[in-house]
Amino acid sequence: MTRPLRIEAAGATDVGRQREHNEDSFVVDLELGLFIVADGIGGAASGEVASRMAVEVVRSCCAEERDLEITQPSDLDDTQSPVELRLLSCLWQANKQIFDTGMRDPRHRGMATTFAGMHVADGVAYIAHVGDSRVYRFRGGQITRLTEDHSLHNEFARRGEVLPEGIDPFIARSVVTRALGMERHVEVETRTERPEAGDVFLVCSDGLTGPVPDEDLVDVLAAAPDMASAIDLLIDLANQRGGPDNVTCVAVRFHGDP
Repeated sequence: MTRPLRIEAAGATDVGRQREHNEDSFVVDLELGLFIVADGIGGAASGEVASRMAVEVVRSCCAEERDLEITQPSDLDDTQSPVELRLLSCLWQANKQIFDTGMRDPRHRGMATTFAGMHVADGVAYIAHVGDSRVYRFRGGQITRLTEDHSLHNEFARRGEVLPEGIDPFIARSVVTRALGMERHVEVETRTERPEAGDVFLVCSDGLTGPVPDEDLVDVLAAAPDMASAIDLLIDLANQRGGPDNVTCVAVRFHGDP
């Protein structure tokens, strides 16, 4: 019988060098096997409200044992496992609560949040994301991005089209085309991965990936003695590069030792 992998995880968030307040939220819950980063959209306090709602609703929902109501049945796939369906349902619930709150309360109208998360259960990592926060896997000295940004720039790139004249490519990378709370219904992208001993999964906001290229992520993850040190080094690196945004990271390492 294969021994389950032991999980080591850490997370942190920082306001950065150019923002006055932090609109990011994160979760590191070893008991649930839940690791989330959410980057709020909406300005003032609204982005913070949206990101906090997202992580709280999903965390609470994943902890429940009762059957969940499926709120967007047209999006379901017969091949999806019960764990993946639960994670999807939790995100749909978070989307509904954020959207409804924005519609009811003029102070929060238009608020939304990105979401990137991983739920580990029975040796499988179930990954879900909306927006431009990312999930990476570091294995054997190489890093692989497991999510695609839902940004204006990337939507054109995926279709093999160039940006219309007059649209700044730098600005287009920061324009999110999909997020929790943006619309009444949301399309969530999911995938599954089977972690191996030594793997590190990194969940992060664009406050990290904007100023820090993938090759620098490799250098940090390869050298850091533990996940808490890796997170500190990554946040410091983003701030050394100007800290243009709030920066939030969660790092999860899988160990094969008892």
